[in-house]
Amino acid sequence: MQRTIHLLLRACIAVGLAAGLYAALQRYHAERLNRRVEIAVDLLEVKTLAAAARKPLQETLRHLKSAGVTSVAIPEDTLTTLEQQGETHIARRGNVTTLTLSSASVLERLRTGLAHRGYPCSPSPPAGSFDSLTMLRLEADGGANSAACYLPADYAVLRPLGFGLDPQAVELVRQAGLYPVGRISNFPGASPQTMQATLNELRRLGIQTVIFQGLEVLGFRGQTKEAAAALQASGLLYGQVEFGKQKGDASLSVALRGEYLRVHSITEGEMGILDESEAIDRFERAARERNIRLCYVRLVTYAGEDPEKTNAAYIHQIARGIMRGGEMQLGQARLFSETGVPFAVYPLIAVGIAAACALLLSRLLALSPSSLLLVFGISLAVCAGATLAPGETGKKGAALLAAFVFPTLACLHRGALTPADSDKEDFPPLGAKAAAVRALIGTFYASMVTSGGIIAVIGLLASRPYMLKADQFMGIKAAHVVPIFLIGLTAIVGLPRSGALWREERQRMRRRLESFWGEPARIGMLLLTLIALAALMLAVARTGNEPGVGVSGFELKFRALLDNLLPARPRTKEFLIGHPAFVLALALFFRGRRRFTLPLFVVGTVGQVSLLNTFCHIHTPLYLSAIRAATGLVAGAAIGLALFWLIEWSAGRSARLAQTRADDPARSSAAEETPPRRDCAPGERSG
Repeated sequence: MQRTIHLLLRACIAVGLAAGLYAALQRYHAERLNRRVEIAVDLLEVKTLAAAARKPLQETLRHLKSAGVTSVAIPEDTLTTLEQQGETHIARRGNVTTLTLSSASVLERLRTGLAHRGYPCSPSPPAGSFDSLTMLRLEADGGANSAACYLPADYAVLRPLGFGLDPQAVELVRQAGLYPVGRISNFPGASPQTMQATLNELRRLGIQTVIFQGLEVLGFRGQTKEAAAALQASGLLYGQVEFGKQKGDASLSVALRGEYLRVHSITEGEMGILDESEAIDRFERAARERNIRLCYVRLVTYAGEDPEKTNAAYIHQIARGIMRGGEMQLGQARLFSETGVPFAVYPLIAVGIAAACALLLSRLLALSPSSLLLVFGISLAVCAGATLAPGETGKKGAALLAAFVFPTLACLHRGALTPADSDKEDFPPLGAKAAAVRALIGTFYASMVTSGGIIAVIGLLASRPYMLKADQFMGIKAAHVVPIFLIGLTAIVGLPRSGALWREERQRMRRRLESFWGEPARIGMLLLTLIALAALMLAVARTGNEPGVGVSGFELKFRALLDNLLPARPRTKEFLIGHPAFVLALALFFRGRRRFTLPLFVVGTVGQVSLLNTFCHIHTPLYLSAIRAATGLVAGAAIGLALFWLIEWSAGRSARLAQTRADDPARSSAAEETPPRRDCAPGERSG
């Protein structure tokens, strides 16, 4: 009966894996169809560069285009910028400020832009307004009074307010063969109507992408949902600046449900302290590893004999790094398409998770057939119900459960989790080569079991919001801690024996726990335990999308080296800690050297946990996560085997020395008793 139930559970897992693989394939297709990356520079910076290089702006734009630039970000004009360009003349008389503009076209632009933002002008002032209100009078240079208009507002308040992009600047960018990117700011009193009018004006100019300026996105605060609706209605793409921390960005991204472009930029402050190579590396990794589709590049310098050439070389290196190996293309960025995973796929994945959960509890608690069926039924109801519930919380909860269950199930190796002083007659020692092969097979098998959780997580979260980080995997730190804790606890109490009564096994586990708890504290073991706990806390603190602990400069350089040498940089805790410890623990166990097998195996659990965690970052392309995981597994297994053979060589050498002493004790004794030879001084006779 028990065997039949286990076969049923494995069949359910297979069904869940098939559904998860289908969803993963849909996500892979969506990612493969969007490999185009946009490189944008700021128009004001380009103008400064052209002035520093003593060259026409058009020539500088063409030079940057040949280096890899595809777009130019154009900031909106304000009354301040008009002043700086000499387009205005200001006169004040009483409570009236007269603003004289250089031409009727500039006046019309200003009137239209202000009206779109909720500040309409009137051809005549309200009755009595000159005595009671602060007024702004707008007129064109040399124009008649009929061309003037009035606005009941303080000039100082309107001075920083944007009123739209300069059409001439947009046309200049287009003539250089580049795409214009609009940059506008949030404005006071933004409403659905004014936001729609402002965005429609950008669209009329031929703008496709807008990146908001300042500390706020359009519509903050309280109007971000309306801003999302206005963006969708206008057809403009919102450029979400990664790490930008603009107010309202999170709610706007959620409201857009992935209908936006991810932008990476380095602030002016960071550019002052970053090496050029570090900046290049950041843009490359952003595009290749995090689905960034617009790189907003700030120029590096305006100094030197040829600053234009210096900046062009800098941008060329960024472009070359992004296109490395033909993975990406340069061009105008576009939206990711939806994966199109049918809703019915999610409960099928839940069936596999529920079956794996029942199998895990069966291994840990030696459940009877009836209890096992009951546990499976409860797990199935919970998991399927979670995936069928509206919203994303249920799916994220089921994905987190899969992250708990599968790595734990993968690491339940009965022999390796049995204390060294226990009966292990079922696992006689093997030769060195056979032990190494069995260790590799065991590691591969564990990774395949963990892959079941990987497929479940990928399948449940295979949608555009997760790919663009509008939504994320829930509980990334808990997914690290819980499996390691369960394996550590199992290492203390042991696994129940097959066919044994649960009552007897429970008493045996309790005795082991009491024995462990009552074990006298040894200083060495206590120190090792504290070091292990500190290392685990550090690994957890550095885990997640916003880790609490930074990365050292040395590690950054080490990562950059691995990025250049390997197709994808493996995670450090996988290939340097987890996988080597896992392989070494199994190899030592099968070899019969079981003194340190148990602690090494618990440490090796980190590798399987991190293997699944690699795929929880859904904004990383699926193919890149797969390459990273495979590279880490191969490199970690090689390191583990190298350590095993080093231990074998050392143990063999010690055994040969001991055998030599045992075979000829007289020579060994004489060698130990013979005093060291002293060289004679000149003129001294030996003897």
